[in-house]
Amino acid sequence: MIYKKSFYLTVFSAALMSGCANQPVAPTDANSLEKAATHILSEAVYFSTLFSTCSALGGDTELDAIDIQQNWINANSSLVAAADSYYSQQQANYTFTYDGKTLAPAAIRLVLDARSRATNELALAQRSPVNKQKTCQFRLAQISGNKLPLTNDPLIAPYQAELLTHLPLDLNISDVPQLAGGLSGTSQGATYFTIAKAHESSCTAAYTLSITNQWPNEAYANFCGEKAVAVITCEWGKCEAKKL
Repeated sequence: MIYKKSFYLTVFSAALMSGCANQPVAPTDANSLEKAATHILSEAVYFSTLFSTCSALGGDTELDAIDIQQNWINANSSLVAAADSYYSQQQANYTFTYDGKTLAPAAIRLVLDARSRATNELALAQRSPVNKQKTCQFRLAQISGNKLPLTNDPLIAPYQAELLTHLPLDLNISDVPQLAGGLSGTSQGATYFTIAKAHESSCTAAYTLSITNQWPNEAYANFCGEKAVAVITCEWGKCEAKKL
């Protein structure tokens, strides 16, 4: 009887080990890696916005924000730089040149969405001065320990090693993604509604992103879902479209 229990235990252990060994490995195809890289960049912009917004409050909150931001950078700079490098490669065919910069509409939209996520979460504009400080202190206190490294995010961890093979020599991550060119969307210019209206019926989930609005110069990007399909540049209301 003892022999049978030992035998069943051995068989069960072997089956369990076999099952673990056969767990699916995260695919490292271009699409999966780009999704991981995009998520990393979104998180980088999100955290950068949290730090800068709270730092602007001054006092102890500013000091805490600066200190925690440096810890975050130390933990994640290599992965963020590698993600930006890979993301830039994947977006190369969806770029345009504007004001001497190579830009990708998707990168600008990424920055806009990530910054909005951070500012909406903090909602400082709706709070009293005291509650602004408390809100930032509470949020900053959560960014420590295993919350610092992005590699602890299950959407990122499986792709870390592969993405790090794209690590560039320049680890400057102060303004990622590079293809956003420091832009994060802007107010809607005079030609926006005409462009957006014309795009509405062209595809499902049509969206028009306002890139720059410095009259008489404007720039917009049309999206179908998450995919940028065209860039429109205007001068004095006269526009030219470039398909992507």
